[in-house]
Amino acid sequence: MDVVDGLQGRDIPVVLAPSWNALTKILETRRSEIENHPQQTFQYGSTDRHKLDVFYPDQAAVSPDKPVPVLFFIYGGGFTSGDRKLAPPYDLAYTNVGVFFAKRGILTVIPDYRLFPKATYPGPVEDVHDALAWVLANPSTITASPASTLPASAPLNNLFVLSQSAGTTHTVSLFLSPSLLPLDSPVRAATRGLIPSGGTYVVDITKPIPLPPGVVDGYYGSLEAARKHLPLQLLADAPDELVQGLPEMFVLKSEKEPAFIDESNEVFVEALEGRLGRKVRYEVMKRHNHVSPHVALLTGEGEEWAEDVVVWIKARA
Repeated sequence: MDVVDGLQGRDIPVVLAPSWNALTKILETRRSEIENHPQQTFQYGSTDRHKLDVFYPDQAAVSPDKPVPVLFFIYGGGFTSGDRKLAPPYDLAYTNVGVFFAKRGILTVIPDYRLFPKATYPGPVEDVHDALAWVLANPSTITASPASTLPASAPLNNLFVLSQSAGTTHTVSLFLSPSLLPLDSPVRAATRGLIPSGGTYVVDITKPIPLPPGVVDGYYGSLEAARKHLPLQLLADAPDELVQGLPEMFVLKSEKEPAFIDESNEVFVEALEGRLGRKVRYEVMKRHNHVSPHVALLTGEGEEWAEDVVVWIKARA
């Protein structure tokens, strides 16, 4: 039995520490490789939560006749936690995501965003937009870095967004909100694909919400406002032009998701396919629980889903 197979359970508080402890122990054996990969931090906004890390692609993995894909990773954390640079002993987590995809020829960006209670809706969603917009508007700043492996003139206008948990809620909400991301937005035009994973697309306000009391209603202003602004309702309210113009989606969920997330994904994908009039790629990350897929990258444990994402991105860049 491998490490990922051993991460049993669906309850997030129960599996969180065991999953991260087991996987970061393996990442520790690759610390030097991860830390020494070419990377640079940039400021994309006005606060300490408006920074992003760029992981430069291995030159040998870049296709010389194609644009370099740019992949953003928007982490989760239940609206209240998360950092692109976590404290030890978890400080290699998320950095491993950047290095994994960069080693496969994809420039990877991991931004921070503001968290509840210091920020409420739509603040973190706006931060996701601002990070995307900053990279799109500043390619020469990124390629001029001493850490850069790219030519100074390399275009960085083929954007993809991989997101997890609350990061998925923020990202999908952005692309379904014409008020936050207008139809003529340069960000919308440059985004080739969305890879949302483990998302909460709807909340049943008649049932207990599996987050600390006050988070959902505090972040959105009320439970009724949450229902209105979560992705499932945004999808229902979106004009046809927006829905038909959405970036292509590759939706992911873990095999061992909590029931409310599992059900949320099923309902959202069914609704999305109904609005689009076609099937959406929708796959299960085998053996994984809600928190393990992204921390597992570079461990050799349960990376198959990410290799599929690499192929999917490169076919669309």
